[in-house]
Amino acid sequence: MNKLGRGLEALVQIDEDDRTGVKLIAIKDISFNPYQPRKSINKNQLQELADSISENGIIQPIIVRKAGENSYELIAGQRRLTAAQIAGFTKVPVIVRTAKNQEMLALALVENIQRENLNAVDEAMAYQMFVDEFKYTHEKIADIVGKSRVAITNALRILKLPKPVIEMIKNDVLTAGHARAILQVEPSLQIDFANYIVKNEISVHAAEEISKKFENLRKEKKPAKRDIHLVALEQDLEKRFGTRVKIKGYKKGKFEIYYHSEDEFEKILNMILDKNET
Repeated sequence: MNKLGRGLEALVQIDEDDRTGVKLIAIKDISFNPYQPRKSINKNQLQELADSISENGIIQPIIVRKAGENSYELIAGQRRLTAAQIAGFTKVPVIVRTAKNQEMLALALVENIQRENLNAVDEAMAYQMFVDEFKYTHEKIADIVGKSRVAITNALRILKLPKPVIEMIKNDVLTAGHARAILQVEPSLQIDFANYIVKNEISVHAAEEISKKFENLRKEKKPAKRDIHLVALEQDLEKRFGTRVKIKGYKKGKFEIYYHSEDEFEKILNMILDKNET
């Protein structure tokens, strides 16, 4: 018998003649599911799973379908399969099923949602695959995964966010709840709002409240168009004094002349008072 953990042997009594419906298959003979909804795996969590499998074995068999005489295609259990490989396993316990392509996606999606905390972007992309490749309605997807139609529709809206925001969600910097709040603001402000949430460690509830007034918070007064004559005068004075000059107002206002040392101050003062420089 290949290297197996104590947990699996105790639970399912695996043997090589497949009397239990669970069989051992070489990892090299299993290819990944082309319809796998999970696009990224947290490396730290994967290592933790590998350590657990090394200690306790694979308690939950992996699900595959026949792809050839001695080859199989993964339906569900990508994390377990990858972690088993890291742990040094050469064979894994599997259950062989017959599944069409849409069933491959459905089984993988349901397992990921129920057992493996699929991130909101990968989940939305899986729903989108149902729509694009299999022409499923939101209602049909909802029936498959056991959620409401509204939940499916809201999940798909995440894909409308700007790419930088989507990356934040994929990397677990933002949650699906944050994403829903970000969708409430104008598209042009969504990246700014996402950064604001992260920078200030805003909770989902607070983000929902702030989203209603974020546009007003971010609005900045546009600077008044400046008189071209004042701009030209500033430039002339800057050349004369050799430093920055700011003129605010025309009929009423103030001059600002910048200096950076005592000598520079004396020089500018003498020029203003029209004294000879010493």
